[in-house]
Order: sequence, then C-alpha cells, then structure tokens
Amino acid sequence: MSVTYKSRALMSIAWAALFFFYAQTVSAARLAEISDTLAQTEADKGNFRYPLDVTMNLSGNYGELRSNHFHSGIDFRVGGVVGAPIFAAADGYVSRISVSPTGYGNALYITHPDGHTTVYGHMLRFADRIRKYVRDRQYENEAFALDEELGPEVFPVKKGEQIGNAGNTGSSGGPHLHFEVRETESGLPLNVFGREFLTIPDKTSPVFNKVAFYGFEEKWGVPFTYLIGEQSETAAYKPMGFSSKTDIVELPACSYVAVDAVDKQEETYAKLAVNEYKVYLDTSLVFALEIGEVPFDKGRYINSLIEYSQKVKSGKSLIKSYVEPGNDLSDHIRSRNDGLIVLNDTLPHRVKIEVLDIGKNKSVRSFTVRRTDSLFAAAVPDSLPAGPYMDWHLVNIYSAGGLEIVIPPLSLYRPIYFQADTLPERITPYAPVWRIHSEKVPLHKPAALSLKASVPDSLASKALLAKVGWRGRLSSAGGKYENGAVSGSIGSFGDYTVTVDTEPPTIVSGVRNNETVKKNVITFIIRDRLSGLGNYRVEMDGHWVLAEFDAKSSRLSVPLEEARIKKGIRHQLKVTVRDNKDNVSVLKRTFIW
Repeated sequence: MSVTYKSRALMSIAWAALFFFYAQTVSAARLAEISDTLAQTEADKGNFRYPLDVTMNLSGNYGELRSNHFHSGIDFRVGGVVGAPIFAAADGYVSRISVSPTGYGNALYITHPDGHTTVYGHMLRFADRIRKYVRDRQYENEAFALDEELGPEVFPVKKGEQIGNAGNTGSSGGPHLHFEVRETESGLPLNVFGREFLTIPDKTSPVFNKVAFYGFEEKWGVPFTYLIGEQSETAAYKPMGFSSKTDIVELPACSYVAVDAVDKQEETYAKLAVNEYKVYLDTSLVFALEIGEVPFDKGRYINSLIEYSQKVKSGKSLIKSYVEPGNDLSDHIRSRNDGLIVLNDTLPHRVKIEVLDIGKNKSVRSFTVRRTDSLFAAAVPDSLPAGPYMDWHLVNIYSAGGLEIVIPPLSLYRPIYFQADTLPERITPYAPVWRIHSEKVPLHKPAALSLKASVPDSLASKALLAKVGWRGRLSSAGGKYENGAVSGSIGSFGDYTVTVDTEPPTIVSGVRNNETVKKNVITFIIRDRLSGLGNYRVEMDGHWVLAEFDAKSSRLSVPLEEARIKKGIRHQLKVTVRDNKDNVSVLKRTFIW
C-alpha cells in the first residue's frame, strides 16, 4: 500500500510530538535508540519493515563474492549473541519451513500479497506455534531435517509479528539474521537496498585492496594468461611489481586487470560487496560490470568473473576485466575487445579503474601504462601444448591409461589443451594418483570421472574417489566401484586417486554411563574421517527422539524436554551413526534425567 505525501507529513508530525514527550523522560542513550528506530521506520520502503529491533548494522550485503555464488541477501548483526527477536517484514503467510544442518539452518519463507517472498535464515528457534508444528512433523518423519511448503491457511502472519529468534544455525559463521527478498514467481533474489525495500545511511566509498595486471595472448586457438604485477594498498608484489601510483606499468600488446575491492559503510567494519566495476583505457570504456541481481542458477558463473587462479592460490576473489566466452553473465557486462586492454603503440596511456557501491559512492585508481613487447617475449610457450584441444561449449571426452573423463558442454569457460597424467608416488595401493589438468581452471558443471582400480572383492563396496590435498590428505569425491573402476563425478580439476573407507564414524559422548543428568540438553560430537556422515539415529527407551545436528561444529544435540520421556527415572540411550560407505558406530548409555 502506498503512503501519500500528506499522510507522510501527518505521520512525521505525530512522530515529532511523540519524540518530544519522550525526550522529557528518557536518558540520552535511550533517546538515541528511539530516534534510530523511528528513522528506520520512516525509511522502510515497499511496505516492508526492518525485521529486527536492534540498530541496523550489516555484516554482509547483496552480491558479495562467495564460494561458487554471489551472496543473495543481507546479513544483519544481532550483537554477537543469539536470541534477538525476528519480526515479519510484511503481512503474508509462512509458505516454506526449512530445517537443515547446513545452508540456512532453521529458515522461514513468508510469501506476501505484493508478489514478494521474504526469507529469514540461520534462526535459533521459530515462534511457538511454528515450532510445535515443526516438532510434530520431525517426530512423524523421524528426521531432524525438514523442508516443507505450506498453504496460506496454515500460518498467516501480520507485519511486525514475531516469527522467531536470530541464531547461528546451518552454515552461519556467527550469530546474525540472513534476510532476503525474492520475486515469488521467479525466485529471483532482489537487492534489498538497491530496490529500497529498506534503507541505510551510506556515504562511504569503496576501497581498493589490490589491482593486478595480467598479460593475454591467444595462440593455437586458446588464450594464454600470465601475471605481470600486482599492487596492494600496503605493498607491491613480484614478479615485476610496481611500487607506487606514479610508476609506469609495462604491458604487452594485450592485457587485462583484476581488482580486489570492498565496500565500506558507516558504523560497521564489515567488508561489503562492490556493485559496479569500470575499466577505462584513456577515455574509452573497456569493461563495465554491474552485479545487480543474479539468479540462483547463474551464481556459479562467478568463477568465470573472478581471476580463478588467484582464488585457488590465495583465497582472494579479484574481478577481472577479461570476459571469457563461456561467461553467461552477459546481461551484467558491457565490454570492448572482451574487456582486454589493447595497446596499439608504445606511447604512455592511462588505465583508470572505478568501483561503485549501490549508493553510487565511487573510488578511482589510475595507472600509467606503456607497451613493451620485449619484456614478455618468453611469457607464452613457443610450441603447441600437449594434450587434446577441448572447446568450452562442446562435450569433451578423454580416455587413456585407466582414466576416463567426460566434461559436459558449457562446463569450461574458455578452450583448453587438456592434460592428465599419473604422479610418480602412490598414496593408496588401489590406483595411482592422477593429476587431472589444473585446479586453477574452474569447471562450471561436474565432470564424470572413472579411474581404473585394483580393489579386492571384500572391499568393493567401500571404494571411492578421493581428491588429494595438501600433504597427501584425502577428501571424498564419492563414487562407486564397478567392473574394475571407480566412477563418480567431480566438481573441480586436481589430483585424484582411489581409496577405501572401512573406518566407522566416531562418536564422542557428552554423557557418562549411569550419570544423573541435570541439564536439559545432552550433546555428542559425531565425525567421519573420509566418506562423510550418511545418517544418524538417536533412540531413548526404544523409540526415536529428536537430535539436532550442526554440521559446522559436528555437534549433535538432544533436547531432553523434546524427547517425550519421563523425568526422574532411568533411560536407555542409543546413538547410531552411519557413514556414506555403510560403516556404522553405535554408542549406548544409561542415564537418569
């Protein structure tokens, strides 16, 4: 419902009168708090209210560069502790309830009559009526995880109604509320501040952390890129680093820039997302990216947008100006020469980089550049690379020496010469370690991988693909042994081998045998070393009881008040944990509560 100018004026007069009355009776600190609340109420747009009652402060914003995706909402701080009340942003109904050990953890989805759905993630608990419904469904299903869609008649809610409390469930890195606004029909996550569903003061410009220049040359049908030099706010880095803003940066005929920048806002130390990146050569626009609003099914294209080799090396995400042919974010990008800096002469030129936040606050960095071909003559190999040519948009199949890999179409972002070979040292007796291309080259879709292996029949059901990490550490890539090979899918290139998992999960008990438990929750730590946890079951006195699992801490919590058992008597507890290769651990305890 829209608010007219006249009604806004009357509202402002009423607020002013109320503010004057309170000013006579409350402390200065409380007065400031009330002022903040009123300002937030006046700032609400699109019929949404701020879903918390603490001063608005961000720990994350829309469009942040996350692993394999863009952040789709706003992370609101809640003071570093769980429990802050959460309120419905507008009238509507709870259309989906999700409970998960990962992801958004405890989450509610509220659908509103205006065509929007709001999402509230990482909640500590739901409001009592919703919580009771969830508990009943968990006991009916005998499962902690729940994902259920509901009709409008089940849980209608009013704007400002408390729907639960903020927490740290799922994949959260600390107590906060993850808040989203989506288009109900399409599911597109919308920019909360960009569309002014809510507003927050922001007059602070983004800051540059690092700018790197990369050489570029296309040869034998594939692009070759190489680091020229990079500069941060505090130091220059080799090779061929440039140490000051006045240095002339020597470049080859073609190059591009990669930028690490973050947005800043008043009253928060968080490193937030920059919304726009622009690169100019002299006065001509070479590259412009506006992150805007990214559908969930396009989020993984972030791996084409960033300098992926730098991500693998340092964990940092630098937006690069070079637009790869397989980058399907074209509606967010404008470019000339695919975002490349093309120098047609050896005269000095100016490269200017602009970064802007959602409020159009801008920061600029400029460099004087000059073409010097002699410095880069040896940067690109003189001979045709080994291995078969693979185009980015086609199905690519490679088979040799006991390895077969099928890379689906549109899985590469640019063409490559594929390489695969075995390493000299084995880690397991079942198969060699295969170096499959380079982990610095991203895959958009999983590839089907099959490795020939010598696995005894007695261990066939326990065999799996494993990725080889630092110091030979193995992590599960799944898969199944059949006809002399283990086959599965992999989401990235790298080093892989075959191993077996015969070791059951571990259970560390938080209750001693025959203990009298005085608290209302007992906890366990459950882990699996290799294939990963498959499922778990907790029983008391022979019947299933709810056990809440937090994957990030491996903590399994059993709320005794939810267990539907009597107090003051002896109980038989049984915890069964199974991994993904059917190895099982069982722990039994007797206790009194």
